[in-house]
Amino acid sequence: MPGERQVSSVLIAPLLAIAAVLPLLPTLRAAFVYDDTTIIRDNPLLRGWDAIGRVWSAPYWPTSGADVSGLYRPLHVALLALVWNAGGGAALPFHLYALALYALVVVAAWRLLRRGVGAGAAVVGALWFATHPLHVEAVASVANSAEPLVVAFTIVLAWVFTRYAWADDAPRGVVGEWGVALGGATLTAAAVLSKESGLLALPIAAMTAWGWRAPVAERPHAARRTRSRLWLACGAALAVALLARMTVLGAPVARVSIAAPGLDVLAPADRIAAMLSLWPRIAKMIAWPGLLSPYYGPTILPTQRGALVALSSIAAVAVVALALLAARRGDRRPLVALVWIAFTYLPASNLFTATGQLIADRTLFGATLGAAMVLAWAVERVPHQARVALLLVCALAIGRDALASARYAVAWSSHRTLWERLVEASPTEYRGYQLLGVDARERGDTARALPLLARAFAMEPRDRRNRFEYGQVLYVTRRYAQAAQVLAPLLSSGDVRREAQFVAMYLEAVGRSRGADGVVAEGTPLLHSESAATAAVYVGAAHEQLGRLAAADSVYGIGLRAAPNDSLLRARRASVERRLAPR
Repeated sequence: MPGERQVSSVLIAPLLAIAAVLPLLPTLRAAFVYDDTTIIRDNPLLRGWDAIGRVWSAPYWPTSGADVSGLYRPLHVALLALVWNAGGGAALPFHLYALALYALVVVAAWRLLRRGVGAGAAVVGALWFATHPLHVEAVASVANSAEPLVVAFTIVLAWVFTRYAWADDAPRGVVGEWGVALGGATLTAAAVLSKESGLLALPIAAMTAWGWRAPVAERPHAARRTRSRLWLACGAALAVALLARMTVLGAPVARVSIAAPGLDVLAPADRIAAMLSLWPRIAKMIAWPGLLSPYYGPTILPTQRGALVALSSIAAVAVVALALLAARRGDRRPLVALVWIAFTYLPASNLFTATGQLIADRTLFGATLGAAMVLAWAVERVPHQARVALLLVCALAIGRDALASARYAVAWSSHRTLWERLVEASPTEYRGYQLLGVDARERGDTARALPLLARAFAMEPRDRRNRFEYGQVLYVTRRYAQAAQVLAPLLSSGDVRREAQFVAMYLEAVGRSRGADGVVAEGTPLLHSESAATAAVYVGAAHEQLGRLAAADSVYGIGLRAAPNDSLLRARRASVERRLAPR
């Protein structure tokens, strides 16, 4: 009965929202962690109500200037600016926003599932989706809320296609048809302007409207005119969004490689093989997640990949073939679910180009909705005897996932707990030790920071941040000889030589460990580099200490040519010249 269905919907929607939010409540006491520190806490672009307009002409990462990473997410950032100014920059309003958005996505997912399967199967699929531990990262880190935002726009766009493009009662008349078309165009642009993966929202939504329903005879083409106008408007919106992106970034793609460590050293064919070998791990993360982590480094790449690549390829071909066969027999739902899994994962899959992560919990958000569609379809399709066993397994998985999500949400409460989780999940990965060491250093706990950074440096000495952080703590703890030795290779980079504080720290460490002669030896080559002014201060002082006043005067002159208004150099040179003047 329609009335009964309406009452059940009123009850189910809030229950699903509670099931989604309850395990994630620990995030409400969290500060800004991980990318939230850069994207939100330290981002001057969010300050002031006019920021809601300014963000549309700025790249995503606030520290990159003319963006080189190829990221443009103005709608997502505009929403963050709205929360910042409404909440006074506190962390709590952002976490409330992320939880509210997630609850809405879960309810929208349930409504989507309900269109293709029965009420019971839809609730099971929605509960499994709502409690999935992979979603913690997309909610606890508010910067990652772009993932549920894109999925939300895609679901609503699918509803627009379903209701007005493949329906017999599509609106008639120019005003009604173009109103629908403009609504679809707005949703298409919103998805693309929330995150780059939104580029595929349009085909996903269209496929969902086409096939996510119980098998029925093909409907007449009464909505063909509305459909063509909807496609035209959505295509135009997509083009406008891409043009805005190119205008702001100055290029259609990233200007430099943003390949994650591990991918940056692989040829294209090797990269594809490496990612295919990870598919069994990704499938397990979706179906039955284990110990999740905020970062997955190159240590997760299998060394023997041939068998895994073959297994992944054969399994993928078999699953697609079965879905196509079911579609030919009239049931398109498995094919639509596969589209959700494949298309939402594709932008971060590293198959076409290397991205900034090997895998990440947040980039599998949309894929879990596709998996929920498969689960709901299976619950409805299996025989009655098997359905009871399947429902028991689902209940076990939902309970287990809810507890795992709650524990993982606690880990996201601070940097220290998050990096400890990273070390627990990936003990052979250096980054966890690095980040724990940095956190300890920032809190002034150098006794804890030193062994952690030493371990990270020993595991991966090629990482520039490892070298810098370890050398800095060595300097602070007065291990000057070790500090100079660790920091010296960084000076081969012009960007590092431009950092006056770093050059000063390095030469100070050299002076304290090797004396004035060491400063002259190490600092003289820097007099003809980007750090000439800073080097001149230390080298000149070393010459003075050694009694070489004429050499000191010459060095200060070199420094002043690089920085004519440097008051310290001018004062030191004046002092030397007075001492050199004949009496």
